[in-house]
Formats: sequence, structure tokens, C-alpha cells
Amino acid sequence: MAAPAAEAPAPVAAPVLPPARSKDADPARLQTSPLLPAAGWSDLPPDLVRRVADSLVAANDLDCYMDFRAVCSGWRAATDDPRSDPFDPRFRPRRWVILDDGDDLLLLNAATGRFLRKRIPLLRRYHVLAATPGGFFVLADRYPSRAACVFNPLTGVLIRFAAPVPTKKVAAATVVFGRSSWPTLTLNLLCDSPSKSYSATPDMASFQEKEVQLPIDCHISLKAVRGGVYADGGGAAQGFRHGVSVIFEIFDLIQSLHVHPSMFYAEDLPVAGHANDHTRFFIVEFGGEVLIIIKLQRCVKVFKMDIGSIVPVESIGSHAIFIGHHRCLAVDTDKFPSVESNCLYYVERLGSSAYICMYNLKDEKDERISAGAVDFVKLHELFVLAAHRPFTIIQLLSSYTINVWDSQLPLQQGAN
Repeated sequence: MAAPAAEAPAPVAAPVLPPARSKDADPARLQTSPLLPAAGWSDLPPDLVRRVADSLVAANDLDCYMDFRAVCSGWRAATDDPRSDPFDPRFRPRRWVILDDGDDLLLLNAATGRFLRKRIPLLRRYHVLAATPGGFFVLADRYPSRAACVFNPLTGVLIRFAAPVPTKKVAAATVVFGRSSWPTLTLNLLCDSPSKSYSATPDMASFQEKEVQLPIDCHISLKAVRGGVYADGGGAAQGFRHGVSVIFEIFDLIQSLHVHPSMFYAEDLPVAGHANDHTRFFIVEFGGEVLIIIKLQRCVKVFKMDIGSIVPVESIGSHAIFIGHHRCLAVDTDKFPSVESNCLYYVERLGSSAYICMYNLKDEKDERISAGAVDFVKLHELFVLAAHRPFTIIQLLSSYTINVWDSQLPLQQGAN
């Protein structure tokens, strides 16, 4: 008889090892006292809060700065309130452009390439007259007083004026701040009459009308000045008076090209190949300097304002310039990868449509870059993008140069 099979030994449980500990671990550091709660974001040191806030101000991301201050009372106490000093130069919008003026504004920081979609209900309570090249809004009260206001859309600061705005349609506006030793603000308005401008400070009872004395046909160039020179932040551009002096200096340059000055102006986008396809010039601030851009037939010339002279420019490096019959804008192509460096972009009109062209300064080549049949179609007074959304950055910047913010005040007055 066979012997019974031996039973299998019971499994032995594996020993439980103690948790590993670093050789230099301090037992006191491994325990947290219940009497000392963990610190929160609101407990950051004030100097660290200020350093973060200063970095936002340095990039002119003022909307982020305002959101940063809204986190908690401690962060507000550690940072400066833009509303406490409306003339503080740190909190002025610089190089912000408005690309879409619908219910939700689309703004672009042209220096950093950051887009911002922002809804501002306050604008519904005023007449919007114009937007300055730097990013301010010029408003007028809806009350019969028509008092002017300058609004910063990034900080919400509203500077009120005692003077009512002129009854004429405002074509353009600039905001010029005084020096820090004499904090003041001057609002300049260019109305439909191209030889007149209006200026006022917040405490003036009325706008001062100024007659601009220029050579014959040279007053037409003011539209180029007001579209390309940034008067909001100082620097090389100092408002209309500086623009007028620039016109005098480039008048000789115009004559040297054997082109009559009247050929440089077009109220509307000229039609390519037709008699009104004028040779045009544009003025734009570029790295603290003033550039003069002359658009000839299939050719673009760039000059720089120097001390007592005007010198040609062969290259603008890693930058590109968008020029239009209303406004101009220089951008850093490192911030906008789809934009070609050392090139100028402009819009050519063909009947009721228009397309985007690019001129390469190095190769001296002019080409049409439109992907579709046309880029813009004319609708009433504006050239509307014909492509489906989303639009390219080149389309948006080109649209910015040929379309302007319409003044709402005359429309309301005409309806009464």
C-alpha cells in the first residue's frame, strides 16, 4: 500500500520592511506640528509679491497686473493702485492695438505678441470717438455736456475732461502726457477738416482750436502722421506738433522723387493700376526712431529721420512693418513666427476687393501672398476680411492698417 503524499508546507509571509530613510534625514523634519498650519498664497512676502507684479508691468500686461492685485487684500497692499495716480507712466498702455471692436474687444500687445479678448461694459455708457495708437479710448459723455474722457481699457482708469468734444467728426486722437515733474495730460483731436486740430487738458473749459499752417497740399500728410506715430508714450513721437515738423523735413524728399505732393494722399484705399493709385508715404515709430516709408509702383523705399537729415534704410532686421492708408505698425517677427522679417506688408485694392502684398527689402521683390482669391471685400466704408475664421495674424494686422474705429458721436447727433 502506497504511503500518503506529504502535505505542502504553508507559505511564509514576507517580512514587512520599515520605510527607507535618508541617512541625513532629521526626524524633526518628518513631522508637522498640528499647531502650525501650512502657509497659503496670500502669505507670500510683500517683496516677492512686488517682484512678480513688477514683471507684469514691465511687459505692459496691465490686465494681468489688475487680476494679480484682485487675488487678496495682502497682494493689493503690497502693490500700487493705478487708480491712485492716473498719470503714473508705468500704467499707460503701450503698443496695444485694437483688432476687433465688437462686443468682445480683441486687443494685441504688439511688443510681446499676446492677444487679449476683453469685454468692457463701460463703453456702452459713452460715445466712442477714437482709439489712440497706444491703446487708449477717447470717449464722450452721452449727456448733452459731451464731456471728453480718456479711458485705459487695461486698468479701468477713466480721466474726465471738463471740455465738451467738438461737434465735428473725430478722425484721429492722441494722448500726450507731461513730464513727471509736471503731471498733466493733453488730448489732441484731428477732425474731418485736415488743417485743424483741437487740444485740451482736463481742467480746460473748452477745446482750443488750432490752425495747422503747412505748405500747399502738404496738410494731406497729417493722416499718415496720426496713423503711424505713437504719441502716447513719449519717446521719438511727441504728438501732432512733432508730426508737422516731420512733414516739413520730408517735403524736400518728396520733391526729390519727382512726385507731386498731392499724389501721396488717398481718403480711400487706392485702386491698383488706376489713376487714383497714388504714390503714398507713411510715418511709423521704430525702436524710438521715426521711419518714413514711401510706397512707389511695385517698390517700397524706407528712410530714417536723423539729426538734420534723412538717410535711407536698407534693412529693418528681424522686424516687419505693416503699412496702410490709415495706420502703420512695426512688429518683432520673433514674436510673430508667421510674419517674414525685413519685409513690409501692404494692401492693394482691386475694384471692390483687396489683397495683401509683401515687399522684401533685401531681395527688393514684391509679391502677393493671398492664399485665396481676395483677402478683403468692401462693405460700406470698411474693408472686411473675406476669409473664414480663424484669421491669420497677417490678415488681422493688415486689416488694422486700413480700417479705423468709427466715431459714434456724429452718428448719434445725425439721428436726432
